[in-house]
Amino acid sequence: MLLVNQKPLNDSSYAKEYKDGINFLTKTFGDSVRFKRPKFPKRAEGLDSRNRLVKNLALPTPPLMLPLQARVNGSTGIEIWEYCEGSPKLLPNGLWEATGKRSRFVTDAITLSLNKDPELAFFIYFKSPLFSRPNKNGRMVVKQLVIDDPNLAAIAEGNKERDDLELQTAIYGVLGDEDQLRVVAQAYGISKTEKKHPDLVRKELKAAITLGERKKKKDPTAKGIKEFLSELKVTDAVRLRSLVKIAIDRGLVKWSAEGTFRIGDRELCKVPVGEINNREMYLSNHLANTSNLPKLRDFLRDVVDKDFLDKVSDEKTFGWLARTMDIKTSFKKTEEVKEMVYSCFGIE
Repeated sequence: MLLVNQKPLNDSSYAKEYKDGINFLTKTFGDSVRFKRPKFPKRAEGLDSRNRLVKNLALPTPPLMLPLQARVNGSTGIEIWEYCEGSPKLLPNGLWEATGKRSRFVTDAITLSLNKDPELAFFIYFKSPLFSRPNKNGRMVVKQLVIDDPNLAAIAEGNKERDDLELQTAIYGVLGDEDQLRVVAQAYGISKTEKKHPDLVRKELKAAITLGERKKKKDPTAKGIKEFLSELKVTDAVRLRSLVKIAIDRGLVKWSAEGTFRIGDRELCKVPVGEINNREMYLSNHLANTSNLPKLRDFLRDVVDKDFLDKVSDEKTFGWLARTMDIKTSFKKTEEVKEMVYSCFGIE
């Protein structure tokens, strides 16, 4: 039977969760569900029982200890779920103690009947920390147990292939405009894009996005494929991140050992220890904060020059600069807005 916070599964909310879970498992997998250990059994060259050399010999699988208790984040806070193989023991304080073995050994796989072992199947699928579940972005985080279902494996592989194709198409097709490519790449931390061939920029951009996708498993702030595709249209946030990267590449903005970004003697922002690895993004977000508008304007005055403006082909970038610097552009034509932006930054 199942215990939740040392009480039998008789609370109405938990009972409904269990019932819904079993219905899902039955509808999805039928009468039984099979959990297997990914990448087992491992194979290598070796000798079989007749002392013959076999190139693809299955190696013995070391057993996995599957705990029958799980600490999970529930709707009411931390919950302790336990699968009890026997009858639980009632304690003096009105709580119950699980009896029997507190773990199970699994070799290559374990098959559970949803008629005979529904509670254990529910526990492993929905509560066990060893079972592979999709994260909040829908990506499968592979742990020590997965569902042995070729359909699910094919779906996961298909999703990955579609993501790769969409990323490839976006970088080499949608970002065909070199100016847009460089702005987006700079926003993703690619250095010195102006001196690199566009295809080298694309290669480095793809590597950065792929790395971000891997980092998302541990860092929810990391930007992967989904985030990149949503930012293909150059936004004001992307423009600012691009300009921050340009300023760093040119040595105008410098990172100091005490954890601050500076322009000359002026401090732009101090980066918390926990944000050091994402410090360029932190600086961009800091400058984008409306309460830091004076600081952003000072930053733009230091960074925006004739060389930068002459290379801007996106008219919306001039609009962003004008809005940020409080230049009144109502009813102004594009060329007039450009002239006003040049003049604002003291450029003839």
